[in-house]
Amino acid sequence: MLYDCIVIGGGPAGLMACNQLEKHLNYILLEKNDKVGKKLLLTGGKRCNITNNLSVKDFIESLNVSHKKFLYPALTQFGPKDVIQFFNSRGLELELEQNFKFFPKTGKSSSVLEALLKGMDEKRIHYNEPVRKIFKQETSFLIETDKETYLTKQVIIAVGSNAYPSMGSSGDALLFAKHLGVLYKPFTPAETYLFSNKVKTEDLDLQGVALTTQVRINQDKKTHPGDVLFTHFGVSGPLILHISEIVYDRLEKEPVTLFIELTEQDPILEFNQKRTTKDMVLSVLESMTSKRLAKKVLDVSGIPNKRVSDMKKTEVEALNRLLKAFEIPIDRVEVKEKAFVNAGGILVDELNPKTMECIAHPGLYFVGESTDLQGPIGGFNITIALSTGRLAANHIVSKG
Repeated sequence: MLYDCIVIGGGPAGLMACNQLEKHLNYILLEKNDKVGKKLLLTGGKRCNITNNLSVKDFIESLNVSHKKFLYPALTQFGPKDVIQFFNSRGLELELEQNFKFFPKTGKSSSVLEALLKGMDEKRIHYNEPVRKIFKQETSFLIETDKETYLTKQVIIAVGSNAYPSMGSSGDALLFAKHLGVLYKPFTPAETYLFSNKVKTEDLDLQGVALTTQVRINQDKKTHPGDVLFTHFGVSGPLILHISEIVYDRLEKEPVTLFIELTEQDPILEFNQKRTTKDMVLSVLESMTSKRLAKKVLDVSGIPNKRVSDMKKTEVEALNRLLKAFEIPIDRVEVKEKAFVNAGGILVDELNPKTMECIAHPGLYFVGESTDLQGPIGGFNITIALSTGRLAANHIVSKG
């Protein structure tokens, strides 16, 4: 049988593609697992942060990738507002949290999966059937699995990245791309934790301390604002996750140190104002930051807890440096398999942004995390998956 389209991968991108193909074309979905949406079910603590409340412009500006504008065609046709409307139309209400993230009102990621499967003919889903090779023929594609060989006019590859391979994301897109001569960037960790031997060996004892701050990488002038969490192994928190892919790239070239601001106040001004009082150094530090951070700054400085009036100018300057740029040397980034998201994938130069079709191989489409398009935690990646999957499938339907 010659199919109109075969979708490979039953995550958000693949399922959205199937939704658009349903009732229009003869298609099947090839899924390597015994169920679809395995990784989707785990996201957001099994609650699934589907999208956010950003405009398309702000959504795109929030991405780290340099080629972020590639997503304009997909997101202008199906952005965050459209995602919300899509799920509402399928009987799933979404709820706004922290004035930013949308979760299913049920509090269950399984509700998201049920909504994506609604109206789909489940007989079209072939479970436990990993694809081994894709061959390009003159006007069609030959797809080999462990069980069968299929012939199709068009293929949508929606197999994800290399994050959480136990859920089926084993980076197959790059194997297919290599075989077909499509250029790609190897998958690397993004949206993950940073490890510091200094935190472990010098016992900074800051586990659980959280602060809203700004961070600088090495001597860069640019600062990154957001929330940081100190851990027993290094640093985490939304800001750290967001800059982790930048840190990973820098570590490939040079040592990396994070400089974390521990207070918004001007320490030199604060200490100078206390010169004529009986205030102790530690109490002034505590007025500028948390008690645990204040104690740690004093310990690291080696300055005794004396009256501010007895401080030397060099001691004030030393505390100012620690408060405004507390150093955490970074030794490594969590491996790509344990990262929430991967950077890398099919290069966008290989794809048509208006269709997600491979320029060198008409009829071949790469969508979702298979591509070098990713965003931070906060509903970005599921939205990108849904919008690119929908864009590719709609283009196929329009061709008839």
